[in-house]
Amino acid sequence: MRRFPLLIAFLFCTDRVACFEAAGVHNLSSIFNNQPSKNWVVLVAGTNTWESYRHQANVYHAYHILRANKIPAENIITIAYDDIANNPKNPFKGKVFHDYEHKDVYKGVVIDYRGKDVKPYIFTMVMTGDKRLEKEGKKVLKSGHDENVFIYYTGHGFRNYITFPEGDLTAAQLNDILLHLYKMKKYNKLVFYMDACYSGSMFMDLFPPNVGIYVTTSANEKEESYGVFCTDKQIGVCLATEYSYAWITDSEHSDLKKRTLEQQYQEVKKRTKASHVMKYGEMAMGDLPVGKFQGHYDALMHQNDVAKAAKVVDRKLSSHMHLFSISRRLMEAATEEEHETAWRRLHHALQLRHVVKEKFGDIVRDVMIQHKPMVKRLSKTDKLICFKAVFDQFQTYCFTIQQVPWLAQLSVQLVELCEVGYEDQAIINSVHSVCS
Repeated sequence: MRRFPLLIAFLFCTDRVACFEAAGVHNLSSIFNNQPSKNWVVLVAGTNTWESYRHQANVYHAYHILRANKIPAENIITIAYDDIANNPKNPFKGKVFHDYEHKDVYKGVVIDYRGKDVKPYIFTMVMTGDKRLEKEGKKVLKSGHDENVFIYYTGHGFRNYITFPEGDLTAAQLNDILLHLYKMKKYNKLVFYMDACYSGSMFMDLFPPNVGIYVTTSANEKEESYGVFCTDKQIGVCLATEYSYAWITDSEHSDLKKRTLEQQYQEVKKRTKASHVMKYGEMAMGDLPVGKFQGHYDALMHQNDVAKAAKVVDRKLSSHMHLFSISRRLMEAATEEEHETAWRRLHHALQLRHVVKEKFGDIVRDVMIQHKPMVKRLSKTDKLICFKAVFDQFQTYCFTIQQVPWLAQLSVQLVELCEVGYEDQAIINSVHSVCS
């Protein structure tokens, strides 16, 4: 007898979720065979400042998709600096957009860690279920051995590093976090989507393929990723990144009970034109439905909820975003004062680029003149240790990646010094000599 009124509600109600609840049905997930309590999600926007608008927009849109897919809010941990929606440069106060359609993706997002808490230390504590944070009433990952986990990071990266406004996370450190979760039986299966320049270097050859982890990245280990929707005249910065917009809108418009991880990977790879989308880890997991990690809803219940994804246009290289933004301000300056300010900023940015490039060249020359590489080549792990030691000193004595966004391109020169066998202390001595 109960099926008939449910069917009537389903066919004729415009707000079907509300009508089901009015009929006394509150556990919709049981009707549609979803188990949202078996999913945990960590969303990370690893940047701040107006110029990096796109990363927070990525996370906010992803949050809404996951909530629409019935992932409980208490199972989603969101880490974002939260300096975009109410930024003085934002002409649409309190709103964040992900494409030229200007649909707000900020409203309704619950941000668990913001501002100074957006740093590797906090991310590590969240991922490992730190009891101290939990005692403070903060959310941490509390998944169990029979629960699936979805991790999404979007931000800046360079070889074997991803960045946060307050520090960096190395490939080795991330690998340790993931292996800790495996050893502590903190998941059934885990999927990690990473959107950053050189993001492939965070996973390539680093963790075993049989630990129940499946990864896709926006770029391989040697290339940058791209921003899209970069010519909005009112906002003046890129609204999304190519890879993230592809997977988020694919999830938004697909039946995730049927869409497999492999199918989503292939679709995102096809739609990401400017970089090489990669996959790592346990390839057999590609046959699993995306809904096992991102949740799902019944397509009929939401057939009128979303419009078709916008066509991706106006791609820009990530490391050039700041120059593009300044150049736009220069071209669109309405007054002589605005023109002069934009010109000074552009001149300073180009001058700084030249200085940084010279510093790297001086360091490489000094190392090669003063030292000889070791006969024995380093293992991958030792190379990572070498580069971390060197780059930490470079950021202390020379420049940080937050100061100089295109540092990612030039830092490859330090990686190569480690790879050919120069000792880390020899390279560090040259860094001190050149930058002191």
